[in-house]
Amino acid sequence: MKKEILAILDSEERYAYGLMSYMLDRPNLPFRIHIFTNQDKFSSFGKKDEVRCLLICEKLYCPKIDQMGIPHIIILSESGKLLNNTLHHINKFQACENIYKEIIKYYGEHLNEGGPKLRTSNKKMKIIGIYTPIGRCLQTTFAFALGQLLSVSSKTLYLNFERYSGLSSMLKKQFNSDISDLLYYFECAKEKLSYRIDSIVENVNGLDYIPPANIYQNLAGIHGNQWLELFQEMEKCTEYEYLILDLTDGMLDLWDILRNCDVIYTISKGDPMALAKIEQYEKTISEGNYVDILKKTCKCKFPIFQDLSMKFEELTKGELARYIKMRILPDVLSLKEDGYE
Repeated sequence: MKKEILAILDSEERYAYGLMSYMLDRPNLPFRIHIFTNQDKFSSFGKKDEVRCLLICEKLYCPKIDQMGIPHIIILSESGKLLNNTLHHINKFQACENIYKEIIKYYGEHLNEGGPKLRTSNKKMKIIGIYTPIGRCLQTTFAFALGQLLSVSSKTLYLNFERYSGLSSMLKKQFNSDISDLLYYFECAKEKLSYRIDSIVENVNGLDYIPPANIYQNLAGIHGNQWLELFQEMEKCTEYEYLILDLTDGMLDLWDILRNCDVIYTISKGDPMALAKIEQYEKTISEGNYVDILKKTCKCKFPIFQDLSMKFEELTKGELARYIKMRILPDVLSLKEDGYE
């Protein structure tokens, strides 16, 4: 299907091309982009080709633009004033990432009339579950490092389900939306999930992630089947090859989620208390007729890392990264070999 046209009309050529360059680097872009720095040239183009959406700088917006019959016009605001209260305004002087997210959010709400995006790959998205019944064992650090290393060659999404993840502080970033918002959107308009993901997803060192719930109570009452339905829809409408789940005891139906993972990594320690917890966990799993979880579980007992980075954007270097590259990554990458449907 031919993509619709998004036109950027801005007198600042460098700005326009910088914005386009950022958008073209995003995967699964739902539209074609054309740039114009001259209103007359744009008017001539608009007569020949149907522009579905126009992103126009405040300086070039005028009543003549409204008369062109463009279905959707978004103004790049410079003064903060509403030039037309019937049109959507976006602050021009912000990061390209934020502008792109606003455009995608708007696109999902107003422009997407042709149905949901569909996966183009014929490979199944592999789900990696990371869970351990013991605490303070580097689970999240391990999960984030694995995700960053995987993202070098494979499109990877990371989800964190901790009550208090601390990711906002660790990454020194404030999030406007999180996974609870994605769940809400999913329940309201499943067919627009891919656009919602694009408008919420963040990235660190190549790894895509959806911010964890800022208020964990927002996820209270979400059952395993609801999470699994969300993961299945993600597979249908995104190009992610791996989905990493950083799991916790606080999730309802945790065992059902683990059962649906392709592989599970459980971090262990050598002290008596940790071994006792692992033993109890495995016994409970077996008695609950979930022995298949144990069959796909790989236990990791980390060595003592001397140079472990505390910066989540630098986890592809150091001893932990070398451990993952040697012990974990080859097995995870081999999962793709049987990923054809």
